[in-house]
Amino acid sequence: MKKLIPLLFACLLAPAIALAQPGPPADREQIAEQPSLTPDQILKLGIEDLQAFLASDQAGDQQALIGLIKTRIAPQFDMVTMARWTGGYWYKQMTFEQQQAFTLKLAKSFFASLADIVAGYKGDIPRVRFMPPRFLEKNEATVAARVYPADNYPIDVSFSFHKTPAGWLIFDVTTNGISAVNYYRKMFNRTVRQHGTLEVLYK
Repeated sequence: MKKLIPLLFACLLAPAIALAQPGPPADREQIAEQPSLTPDQILKLGIEDLQAFLASDQAGDQQALIGLIKTRIAPQFDMVTMARWTGGYWYKQMTFEQQQAFTLKLAKSFFASLADIVAGYKGDIPRVRFMPPRFLEKNEATVAARVYPADNYPIDVSFSFHKTPAGWLIFDVTTNGISAVNYYRKMFNRTVRQHGTLEVLYK
C-alpha cells in the first residue's frame, strides 16, 4: 500500500524534468493510428511494458526507467484535462502561459512519483488483474484493476478514460476509492489559501 499511494498523491518536485515533456512525435502518431484499442487494452500494454522493464537487466537504471515512462506511459495520460480539473477555480484565474506552467509542474510531480514507485518494485513485480472496461457513456470509460503486491494486501485501482482525437487517454486514477484529481484539488486549494497567491501553483 505504501508503495502505490505516493504514485497518485505525493507531490514530489523531483529533478526528473524530462518526464513532463511531450513524448516523441512517433509515439503520439502511434496512439492516433490505433483508434481500435480499448481502454483496457491500452492499460494492459502500459502495465506489461513496466513489468517487462522490471524483469530486465535495466531494472536498476533510473535513466532507462525515465525514458520508458516518458515514451510509453506519459503519452497515455491527458495531463491538460487533469490539470484543469485539479486546478478547478484557480485554473480558470490563470493566463494561458500560467496554465501551461501549472500543467508542467503537475506532470513533473506525477511522473517523477511514478518513476520512484516503479523503481521500488525491482525484484518484486506485483501481479495485476484487470476487469472489463465499463463505458459510462460513448466517450468515457473506467477500467478497474486489482494489484497484488508480494508483501501486502491487494490494492484496488480504477483508471478514468475519455476519448480524444489522440485516442483514449487517462484523466484520473482512483486508489481504494480515493481520486488523485480530488486529492490534488484539495491540496492546491489549501496551498493557495496558505500563501494567498496563485503563483505557488505554477512557479
